[in-house]
Amino acid sequence: MSQERREKKRQKKRKYRIALICSIMLYLVFRSVPSFLATSYRTIVPEQGVLTDKIVTQGIILKNEKVYKADSSGKLEILVKEGERIPAGKQIAHISLLNDTSQLKQELNEIENSITALKKSEKEKELLKVDESKLGENIEDLILNIQENINKGQYAEVQYTKDKLSLYDSKAKDISGEKTLLNQSLDNLNKRKEEIEKDIKSNNINYYSSNGGIVSFNIDGYEEVYYPKEFENYTYDKIDILEKDKKNEKPKVDVSVGDPLFKIIDNFEWYMAIKIEDLKDIKSFEKGQSITLFMDETKKEIKGKILSINITKNKAVMVIKFTTLFHEYYDYRFSTVEIVKYKKEGLKIPSKAIVEKDGIKGVYIKEISGIVKFRPIKVLGEDDKYTYVQKGDNRGFIKLEDEKNPIKTITLYDEIFLNTMNIKEGQILD
Repeated sequence: MSQERREKKRQKKRKYRIALICSIMLYLVFRSVPSFLATSYRTIVPEQGVLTDKIVTQGIILKNEKVYKADSSGKLEILVKEGERIPAGKQIAHISLLNDTSQLKQELNEIENSITALKKSEKEKELLKVDESKLGENIEDLILNIQENINKGQYAEVQYTKDKLSLYDSKAKDISGEKTLLNQSLDNLNKRKEEIEKDIKSNNINYYSSNGGIVSFNIDGYEEVYYPKEFENYTYDKIDILEKDKKNEKPKVDVSVGDPLFKIIDNFEWYMAIKIEDLKDIKSFEKGQSITLFMDETKKEIKGKILSINITKNKAVMVIKFTTLFHEYYDYRFSTVEIVKYKKEGLKIPSKAIVEKDGIKGVYIKEISGIVKFRPIKVLGEDDKYTYVQKGDNRGFIKLEDEKNPIKTITLYDEIFLNTMNIKEGQILD
């Protein structure tokens, strides 16, 4: 084969390979077009959403608190638990004075055990009376037998009967209870018990709650500084908020005169003085208005009432009254607070789906028939990647500025196009 023929054959193979590769590439391109179009025409439906605007600041909890202090030195014993709700008149603690009452307490314990045992033995005593009656009859029979044996001269039988009589007599004395607990007087035991209790009590100081509330041993020293009175005096320059609360452990056992023991906090009403850094943040709030906030410790929603707004230049302090959830915050003094400025319910949609047509903001939706429609929206606000828009009325219409008549907007079930690059109103899509 000549050189020229071999070269033509190589060129032919090369062209064939190029044609094959091009065919494969064209095939892959055509296969990818539907996927590309599907991606371009991806839709989502709106979600129910709530847009919230908050002010993050700091607050001081104001509580009605009464601190109880030691009236004498001695050993302290606490009778209730931290955080327990107690009524008025309940004993909370007592202090044992330094006099030694250990022997009295030991005697009291023995007497109480004796009284318990004596009461339990009442039924047993009734049963023993029955046995005692039977023994008496047996003893009488033995005495008659002794007399008969003496008359008959049967002295061996007499001695045997006497021994048996001695045994029965001993048993009868046991049953009668001589020199036993059953022979003692229950009245005498109770009388001695009262005397000992009186002696022990004279060496104790008892502490009772003067009012109902929550018991706490965390006495931070602010009880008489931050209290719910004279609310107008809580101004921005007069309150000092610490980053962390002072936490005290349970009171020590050995106490001296004047040592704080515990406190009782009114759990029906509590208050908070909240610092406001910029008056513009609270321009929509007024005295007497309801307010919603979240506290950093639990993130639970709390509702209260504004009692006072104390303004100092461009800053302020709001004093708020609460009547619920105090059991979750009774042990706090300082807290991070989120004040809810407003809550707006609406439909939540991705911000990138929003377009503008003829100066009106809206989105493109796909109707059931596959026709693309433009739907105007009324924006409530934004956060991150989402926009909150107003819901329509019961017919799905909203009122826009510069428009005389209401216009149909999106509904909860509309399919909204995310990518609007190749979308036009009136376009028909399968």
